[in-house]
Order: sequence, then structure tokens, then C-alpha cells
Amino acid sequence: MTSPAAARSKRVGRKSAGALAAGKSAESGAFPVVAVGASAGGLEAFRSFLDAQTPKSGMALVMIQHLDPTHPSLMVELLSSHTSMAVVQATDGAPLEPDHVYLIPPGVSLAIRAGLLRLSKPTERHGARLPFDFFLGSLAEALGELAICVVLSGSGGDGSVGLLAIKEKGGLVIVQDPEEAEFDGMPRSAIATGAVDFVASVADIPDLIFRQLHPASSCGVNAPKCLTDATSDEFAQIIALLRDKTSHDFSVYKKGTLERRLEHRMSAVRIEDRPSYLKFLCQKPGEIELLRKDLLIGVTQMFRVGPAFEFLSKEIVPDLVNQQKDQRSIRVWCPGCSTGEEPYSIAMLFLEAFEELKRPARLQIFASDINGDAVAFAREGLYPSTIEADVTPDRLTRFFSREDHHYRVANELRDCVVFTVHDILADAPFSNIDLVCCRNLLIYLQPEAQHKILSFFHFALRDGGVLFLGGSEVVGSDEHFEAVSKKYRIYRHLGRSRPGEVAFPTRTSSRMLVSAMAKPQPEPPSDFDHLTRSALIETFALGSVVIDARHECVHFSGAIEKYLGIALGAASNDVLAMARDGLRPKLRAAIERASREHTRVVVKGAHLEKDGDETAVCVIVQPLMTGEEQRYLISFLDDSLAESRAVRSTTQPTDQSRVAELERELEVITTDLENAIHDLDNAKEEQKRISQQAMSLNEEAQSTNEELVTSKEELQSVNEELTALNSQLHETLERQRNTSNDLQNILESSGIATIFLDEQLKIRFFTPAAMSLFSVIATDIGRPLADFTSLANDSNLICDASIVLDEQKVIEREISTQHGVWYNRLILPYRTHDGLVEGVVITFTNITEKKRTAEALAAAKQAADQANVAKSRFLAAASHDLRQPLQTIRLLQGLLAEKSKGVETQTLLKRLDAMVGVMSGMLNTLLDINQLEAGVIHTDIENFALNELFEHLNTDFSYHMQAQGLDWRVVSSKCVVRSDPRLLEQILRNLLSNALKFTTSGKVLLGCRRRGDTMRIEVWDTGPGIAEEDRLTIFEEFHQINNPARERSKGLGLGLAIVQRLSSLLSHPIDLKSLPGCGSMFSICVPIAARANTPLNFTRRGSTSEHAKGSASILVIEDDPSIRELLDMLLRGAGHRPIAAADGVAALASTEQPDIVVADFKLPNGPSGVEVVVKLREKFQREIPAIVLTGDISTQTLRAIANLGCTHLDKPVETAELLRAIAHFLPAPTPIATPDTETKPSNGHSSATIFVVDDDAGVRDAVREMLEAHGWSVATFSSCEAFLQTRRPEKEGCLVIDAVLPGMNGFELLARLKADKLTLPSIMITANGDVSTAVKAMRAGASDFIEKPFGHEELIASIAHALEQNAQSGPSYERRTAAAAQLDGLTKRQREILKLVLAGHPSKNIAADLGVSQRTIENHRAAIMRKTKSRSIPALIRLAIAAD
Repeated sequence: MTSPAAARSKRVGRKSAGALAAGKSAESGAFPVVAVGASAGGLEAFRSFLDAQTPKSGMALVMIQHLDPTHPSLMVELLSSHTSMAVVQATDGAPLEPDHVYLIPPGVSLAIRAGLLRLSKPTERHGARLPFDFFLGSLAEALGELAICVVLSGSGGDGSVGLLAIKEKGGLVIVQDPEEAEFDGMPRSAIATGAVDFVASVADIPDLIFRQLHPASSCGVNAPKCLTDATSDEFAQIIALLRDKTSHDFSVYKKGTLERRLEHRMSAVRIEDRPSYLKFLCQKPGEIELLRKDLLIGVTQMFRVGPAFEFLSKEIVPDLVNQQKDQRSIRVWCPGCSTGEEPYSIAMLFLEAFEELKRPARLQIFASDINGDAVAFAREGLYPSTIEADVTPDRLTRFFSREDHHYRVANELRDCVVFTVHDILADAPFSNIDLVCCRNLLIYLQPEAQHKILSFFHFALRDGGVLFLGGSEVVGSDEHFEAVSKKYRIYRHLGRSRPGEVAFPTRTSSRMLVSAMAKPQPEPPSDFDHLTRSALIETFALGSVVIDARHECVHFSGAIEKYLGIALGAASNDVLAMARDGLRPKLRAAIERASREHTRVVVKGAHLEKDGDETAVCVIVQPLMTGEEQRYLISFLDDSLAESRAVRSTTQPTDQSRVAELERELEVITTDLENAIHDLDNAKEEQKRISQQAMSLNEEAQSTNEELVTSKEELQSVNEELTALNSQLHETLERQRNTSNDLQNILESSGIATIFLDEQLKIRFFTPAAMSLFSVIATDIGRPLADFTSLANDSNLICDASIVLDEQKVIEREISTQHGVWYNRLILPYRTHDGLVEGVVITFTNITEKKRTAEALAAAKQAADQANVAKSRFLAAASHDLRQPLQTIRLLQGLLAEKSKGVETQTLLKRLDAMVGVMSGMLNTLLDINQLEAGVIHTDIENFALNELFEHLNTDFSYHMQAQGLDWRVVSSKCVVRSDPRLLEQILRNLLSNALKFTTSGKVLLGCRRRGDTMRIEVWDTGPGIAEEDRLTIFEEFHQINNPARERSKGLGLGLAIVQRLSSLLSHPIDLKSLPGCGSMFSICVPIAARANTPLNFTRRGSTSEHAKGSASILVIEDDPSIRELLDMLLRGAGHRPIAAADGVAALASTEQPDIVVADFKLPNGPSGVEVVVKLREKFQREIPAIVLTGDISTQTLRAIANLGCTHLDKPVETAELLRAIAHFLPAPTPIATPDTETKPSNGHSSATIFVVDDDAGVRDAVREMLEAHGWSVATFSSCEAFLQTRRPEKEGCLVIDAVLPGMNGFELLARLKADKLTLPSIMITANGDVSTAVKAMRAGASDFIEKPFGHEELIASIAHALEQNAQSGPSYERRTAAAAQLDGLTKRQREILKLVLAGHPSKNIAADLGVSQRTIENHRAAIMRKTKSRSIPALIRLAIAAD
């Protein structure tokens, strides 16, 4: 039994040493020992304590401080100046002496045994040692009530476990006020245990200890005896007052314990004598409750006395679990459970045993206590973190959950225990119990109460049940229990209690109030008849009584007390039992005769003996019939004898009257004897008749009686259980009521219309918001929802609800009202706790704003798509318009290069060529950003030496750096990296170009640093630097810093945007560090590779190559006069005869048939360039070769040129390129073989023929020369039809075909070959390099897909791969399996993105559709390429098609 509230206040009731300790000290020579513990902040606390301590207190002080074990302690020197007592460091075996201060040495554990200090080496690791707990445990065992614990400043919880041992042994526990302590961890942990007596400041603690050891007394030296003699009455009155006011009877507690607790409470309120305190109790009703809590003793902890619980878990609990049968639960009773630690400890043992033995967990623990506050605390199940010292980590993890600095009992554990307020001495015990755990309760009670409680346990326990007592408690000589473990006080119950063996307690005392039957008070006389009757009764002493058939008295009248009296023993109204001596035989005979004969009977001769005299009495019995019940009126009429017995005995009867009287008496006696004999015969007959029946029923009745008594006792116990369960049920109902209120408020405040329907689709509940959709009121609950018309357009509501009810799936729809309000209607099954579906739940969430936002987003997306299309058109138009003047410059540069032979002039022409290249680069930058947005750029990852790239960049940028006066330096590196060299070069070029643009003086550095398994390439400059707020925006498109005028010399602001997107595509992180005014450093991290695959081949534009001379008639159609004039000069200089025309009309008006047509695509005043070519061919009935010059990059333009078989050259076109294209259409001159021009075929290629199908003659010739130089036999065709006419199926080779051709296109040719079952590896080339076209080509049967313009290395590698793949191709099943295995590593999102990529969607659109950033899509694409080991988009496409 406990009082948890006591531990929550500043002044907490607990045993003090008090007068008993003082007396004990005086008698035995022992003295109190004060253990003072501290940790952080302890030195100052020790000083303050010693400053306030009286030197001659008669106590020994032991101070425990957490010390560093690696350094000597200076505590002795530091504390000696604060007290006159001897301050020494404890040594092993030193005896304790009063008025001495002992300090713990560093790195040891200190204990006290047999009055000696003992030092030992700690077994715990450093940091987990609790020296104060260790010392307190030994102090409690050694000194008991003379042990005093003081907890001062410190962090952690040291002392919180040890003080429980001090409290259990009756010692005193005092804690420093946490508000005063420098570190409040130890004080607060101690207070949280609920076992603290006082909380005070350090300066007040010594005086507080002294007052507890020497309580004030007015009786001088003989204080205990004086108190006992003078205040025993007040003590009894205080106990009686507590019983009357609190219903707790403390009279059964040991008087010494109560007196110490009472003195402690009196000391707390500063009252010195009991009469004053009794008066105080009467004046302050609240003090009665505080005293009650102080008298209730509660010391408990988890797994208290660990070895005892260990024995219980190994020997007792498994045995009880194994004895469990059928569905029966194991029942445990824990009386005096206090705050619930022991019931929870036992529950943990049983749950672990159930799990270990693989038995169903059927457990019911009844935990009872007289203290309601303690029971409430136990029900809450929230304990301080100090239980970590008693509960293992595994049990803490399984059975508790951490909440701040506390542990809460898990539901699995809480559900096993039922807590109830129960007075074990006043309430009926529980029954059919397997284990009773009552530890350290009996020690506080008197022997009579102990015996009574043990009898209750005898009744409660089943046969073989177990009783678990405290270490100081025994069952004595009780024959109902045998010891299982005397050491741990565990006993086994023998037999069962018999009915009536146990006297059950009752809440109220019932008294049998029996009083003598007083004379009835006469009513006031109302007439003379009444007065006459009363006078006759008084005169003749007539007394009467009315009895029933059972001889029970019903009514008395007259002087009846003379004849009847109260019988001794149990109260009874039987008239025969109440009859006085001498009347009973005559009275019995008269009653039986009247009952038998139903007539009035008068019996004389009865003698009433009283005070040695005899009085003759006449008994008259008159039958009375009152309704159906037979009653009898008995009247007594006395006739006193004239002489006493003594006189009669000495007088001789001499007269005749005496003889007659004797004869009459003899006659009466004879008659009585005859009646008695008659009655006896009848009784014998009756006895014979019922004897056998009585004997047969006797044992059955006795057995039934015992069963009834047992049932009554069990019912009393069951009633107690039901009472306990009822209280818990009320608590649960209150929680459910609060939960229901919370849910109600949540539903009403959410604003979501919600309707609950039952299995018949009838309304069972709805929220207020539902009234906005249905005209429902509170009285509509129970009506079908179909009776109501929804304000929304929702005709499928009832049908959907039925489907959800039948199929138990979720249906979600978007519905709208007539007012344009949109709702998301969601129907879910209504599931019970058991998982059954008992209806549906319908919610209507207003999504109007979401809908409008979605519409706005869709409109914005459409506008963005239109803007993107417009941007593409703009780029195409701008590209064309900007390339026109560039074309003029390029032609002028070409003419000058042809005419000028001087070195200086050639140098200037090279610089002019470089500047034109820069301008072309700006246009290409626009195209690059457009291609990145579309997602058509793919990576080609390989291993290469980084220094080759550095040397190439060094060569390209040296001239520009020197021209600008910058110190340009490239730090070489021998590292081999893995990346796409082409894209990495573009990244570094953009970074170096930015450094060149914005660095007016100083240095530019290109180098690299190794960082783990990556190489960080860095570009340093001493430019203006970049402010912190601009470091993110500079990577946005068209964003430039400090260029409000948009100077073209500083570019378009796309360089860093391209860098960021390319780095994301390559998965190379990019970083920026900059200091404004000092410069910037851009870095990109590239993975390091083991070795390079092949050397890099960086091609550079050289001087104008030699071209074939000839004399051809060339029609030049150009609307720009300057370009037209320059073309005229160029062609004449090459030996040709140009015919100039300003537009298509002029060209068609010419009558001269040209050999070749060179035309601009966009022409004024009529048809375009390709349309003029068509009309010229129709006019002259000949396929005139045509070269179309244009700056338009649109797909429509390129397709129109390709469909006519015209050669396409982008503006600005180089003169050499134009002349080579013209020479392609002229008859080839006979070559003169020389040793320098002979080509030797490469080994291994002579047997294969490469078929090139392209309508562009220049492309055909260039490809033929390239392939022949590598040793292949080449056949070229201008159309698919020509190829089909000359193709021999048996000839080995490879087909290189353009996708867009006049007549039959490349896709149709591949389909034709596939239909004819002709196996020929094919490579498709096209100027439209989108992914969808590539996928289409691969599905048509192409082995690879190459985008124009392509390099010769790319084409050679593709052809070699196609031929090798064709030669080594295995079964289609094996290829499909291998391809599927490569795709297995992709995540679900990556597969989704791959599908969209193969469908031709750009990254930007994919990001918008999936709701993620474009950078995320690019990272996924790079991961797809890496996981599938695809080095190009065509390779990825081949892999995906093979897997299908």
C-alpha cells in the first residue's frame, strides 16, 4: 500500500529515525550514519552542507562524489577548512566513528559491513558506475533505521535506486531543492522515485536531520514512557478520527510504526504534543488526508529483490504455465500493489514464459491497494527513467515505450493487469487464484491481522497455488502452506478452504439489538368498556400472547413478562423457549391439544417458580382463525398458594379438601400422561415415515449446504472482481467518451462532408458539412440515402456505394454541382475492429480550387508548349537570317584565300576564319540549348587520357589568351578519366570562354586535383568574381551579370546553362567558388579510369584543300546581291561558267540549260529554291543536280531538300566545301597513280560490300572514298529502287541508307528487305536526330542509327559493329534474355522514363508529365545509360527492342 502523491510534494511523508532511532542508539551503542552523495557541482554543495553541520552531532558522515579514477583527489584539503570535524579519506577496514567525515577515494567502490568501511574494485566500466547506489545498498543492510541518505547536486540518476533500499529499511531520505542545485539531475531523479521524505535547501538539511533524530518532547529524559502514558487517549482518538473520516482502520497496524509516522507528521507541521495535533486535525480537515497518506507505507520497485524474482521465473512461473488447461487464464492477485511495479514485473515474467513455452498468453492479474492515488498512478503506467536500473534493456524495449524522461507501459503488458482500490481487511478476497504476491505488507500489521490475511489467502488460492511473501514475512505454523523456498519466502498452498472456514469481512458492523419486552404504553381511555377491561387485567394479573402455527409470538398483552422471558443465546420468538420454568410442559400440552381438537383448552395445575416460591397458574389456549392462517390466543391466569412449600412440607394433610385437591391433580396428570402417550405414538409413526427420507436427504442437504456456502463466498469474491472491472470499465468508457468527442470535433472542424451508411445504405451519421450537398437533418438518421436528392451531378452514388459494400474496394470520382463547385467523392468500406465490413464511408472533398488550378496549369502548359514551338520557329528563322551575312563573309574569306598567297595575308585570313567560327559558334550555342531541352543529345562514355584534352584546349585558346594579355597556363596530368570527351570538351570550352570574356587582366588556369576516386577539373581566373546572391542565377538561360546593354562580345548568356545541363547529363557534379574582386573557380568532378581505350582524335579546320577544276554551266539563284556576286567570282575563278539569277522567276525565264543549280532555299517573289529546281527539271526534262544553300534549320526545310535529292549545305558554307560539292557532280578525271596516292585495303574487310543509298551525290562520294580507304568494297545508289534492282541476295555486306529519300524512303526499304527475308545489317543516317526517329529505324530492322553530320570514325565503328554482330548473332531467345537481364537493374521510375524517352518525349516534357524537375529526369537518363552500359541512344534503343 502506498501514497504516490507523497513523493510529488516538497514535504513528503516518510519514516524518520525519530525517538526510536535515538533510543536504539542509546541502548546498542550504534549511531546514525549520513550518506551524502553528489556529482557535478558537488564540491560547493559539500561545503555548504559542512558549513551548516553541527560538529558534535553524534553522527558519522560519508560523502560520495564522482571522481576521476586517473587523478588523486584533493577533497580532503578542500573540505577540511569548512568543519572542525575530522575529515579523512576512507580506507579499507577502517571503523566508523561519530563526528567524523569520510570521503570516497578515486576509482573504488565504497561499502559498509559490520561497522567497517570496505573498498573494492568496481566491476562496471568507467562511465556506468553508480558508487552512491552501491554504498546506500550496503548502508541500508547494515544500519536499517539509523541510515540517512542525502542527495545533493549532480547530473544523472545515481542514488535513485539506493535510496529505495534506505526507505525500505525505515531510514530517512532528504534531497536538495532542484531549484537550488547547480545540476538538478540527481535531485530530480531521486524525487521521481516517490521515496523522498524531505526536499530542502542544503543549509537547512543538517538541522532537519537533527530534528528528526531528536524530536521535541516536553517529558524530558523519559520521553517515550511519558508519551505513552500521557497521550495514549489522544492516540486512540486520532486513530478513531481517521477511521470515521477516511474509512481506513489503522488500529490493526503495529502501534510503534504508527507512532513514528505520527511523530513525523507532527514534526512536519511544527506541533509538539498530541492533544494539540488532535485539535489541529479537528480544525483542519485537509490535514486528516495528509496524515492518512503519511501513514500509508509504500516501498516498491521493478523486480524488487532480483534473485527472488529470478527463482520465481525459473521454478514457479513455467510450472504454472504448464499446468494451464483449456481456455483457463492464469489468475494472479497482488494485494498492496502500491504504484504497480510488482504486478507489472510478474506480468513480464509470465508473458516471457508464454512466449518461450509457445503457449497462448491467457493471464489476468488483479492488483489491489487501499490507496486510490497509488492505483491511479499504476493505471497510468508511466514510470521515471530510474527503472533502467531494475529492468533489463531487452524488457525495456519490449514492454515499454520511451516518453521524454519516462517509460510508459506497453499495451500488451497493461492489458494483463486490472487495478482496483481494495481494502484487504475490509473487502472480500478474490478466488481461484494461482499466485498471490503480497510482499512486505504483513510486516506493518499486528499478528491478528496477519493471521486474518493469511486465512484470506487460504481461501483465495486454489489447491497447489503459490504464495510469494516479502523477505521478512513468514506463514508461521499455518498447516495450509508448505515452503517451496524458505530463502525467498515462496510457499505452496495445500488443499482447499472449506465452507464457513473463513470469516469474510463486511463493510459495516451489524448488531443484534435485543431488549426486554417492555409493557406497551396504554392508550388513553376512550370509553368505560376499555377502562373495565384494563382494570380486570390489572386486578387478576391476566397476561396473553398470540402465536402462529410455528409457535412464534405475534402479539403480547397484559402482564406477560411474569410468564415469558427472553431466552439466552440466539434471539428467538418461540413461545416455548420464552416460557418460564414450570410452565413449559403444561403449555406445550395445551397448545398441542388445541391444535389437534380445534377447541378451547384449559389446563390447570401448572406451577410457576420464581424466587423460591411457586404459583399455581391456569393456562388457557383458544384457537383463532384469521383468514387462511391459524393462530392461537394463550392466556395465563394465576392462583397463588396460601402457604409456602416449606410450610406444606411440615403440615400434615388432615382435612378432606386436601385429598380432593390431590385427586384432581392426579386426574390432570393422568390425562396429561395419556395425551403424551398418544402424542408419542403419533410421533413414532411419523418418525418411521420420514426417517428413511430424512436419512437419504441428509448427506445431500449437507453437501448442498456446503456448496451454497462456497458459492456465496465465491460470489463475494466475484463481486469484488466485478467491482474492480467496473471501475476500470468506467475509466475506459470515459476515455472512449473523450475520444468520441475528439473525433466529433475533428469531423466537424475539418469541413469535409462525410456520411456513414450501414449495410442497408441507411444513414448512420453525417457531418454538418454534408448538409451542403444533401438536405439532411438530425432526425434523418436511419433513413436510406436514396431518399435524398444530391445537389451534385452524381447519379452513380448509390450504385458505387453498393459496389464498395459488395466488393470491398475503394471508388473515387470527381463530381460537380450546378453552381460549378467540384468535389472529390471517395467511398470506402466501413470496417470494424474485427475487420468486418458493416457499411460504407462517403467523403466529399471540395477540390474547386484544385480544379481551377489544374485548368490554369493546363492552359499554362499549353501556352508554354506553344511558346516552345514559337521559340523553335524563331531559332530556325533567326538562324537563317543570321547565317546570310556569315555566308557572305565566309565566301569572301574563301576567295581571298584563293587569290592571296602571302604569309601575312594567310595569317589574317586564318584570324578572319576564327572569328567567323566564333559567330557560327553563337548560332550553334542556340541550337545546343534547344537540343538539350529536347533531350536528343546522348553521351558516348569512354576512357581517355585527360592530358590529350588539355593539350587540345591549350592550343585552341593560346592565341586568344595572348591577344588579350592574359597569363594562360595549363597544368598537365597523366590521369585517365571516364566520360564523354566531346561533351566534356564543350563544358571546358564554355568555362574557358567565360574566363576569357570576363577576365581583363591577370591569369587563367586549367588544371585538376585528385579527390578519392574522382578527378576534379578546375578552371581558375582573376576576373571580377561572382557575388553570393548571383551564384545560382548565373546558370539560368540568357542570364548575364553586369551586362545590361547585352554586349555581343560577352555572348548570349547560355554558356553556363549548357554547362550545367551537360554536367547533369554526364552525372559530373559542378561546383563554384568565387570571391568578388578576386576571381572565380569552376570545377567539375570526373570519375577516374584505369586506362584509356583509344587516343582522342581532335580534328581542326585546315586550309582550303585542292578541288577539281572544270568547266560547267552553273545556275546561281541568290537574292542577296553581295553573295550572288561573290559566288560568281568564286565559280569563275574555279573555271566554271556561272549564270546568275536574283529569284526563281528570273531563273525560270533563263533559256540556257545549266549543268548544275546552286540555289538559296528562301527566295523572294515566288517559289522557293527547291520549287525552282523542280520546275527546271520539268522544263528541261532532266534530273539536273542541285545544291541548296540555307541557314534554315527547321525539319520541314531539311525534309523538302532531301526529298528532291538535292545536296544541302548550311550557311555559312566554306568555299572549299562548295567547290567539292560541285566537283562531285562533274565527270571525275582519270587519276594518275602515284606511290603517294595508292591505298592499301585493310585486312579483313575485302570480302564485305558496303551499299550506300543516299540521294546526295556528295555524301555518296565522300562515304565511298572513306570506306574504300578502309579496305571495303563500296557500291553507291541514289535511290532505294536502284538498290533493289542490282542487289544480289547472296552477296555479303552492310547497308548504309538515308532515312529520307525521294520515292521509297529508308524505312520502306528496310520493311521490303524484311518482307523478302533478306538478312542485311543496316545503318540508317538522317539529319533529323530525334529519338522517335531512331526508335522507328531500329524497329524497322536497322542495326544502328547515326545523326548527320557524322565523323568517319563513328561510321567506320558502326559498320564494323554491324558486321560483327551479324556474324556472331545467336538465337533470338538468347539475345532477348541477355537484353532483358541488362534492363532488370532499372527501377520502376527509370523504366517509366525509358518508355517516354523511346517514345520521343524530350526531358522537359517528361519532367512536366511526371511532376518532377528536369534535372531529375536528366539524372535518371544518365543512370539508365550507366546501368544498361549503353554508350549511345541507338545502343539503348537496340537493347530495349531486343528485350521486347
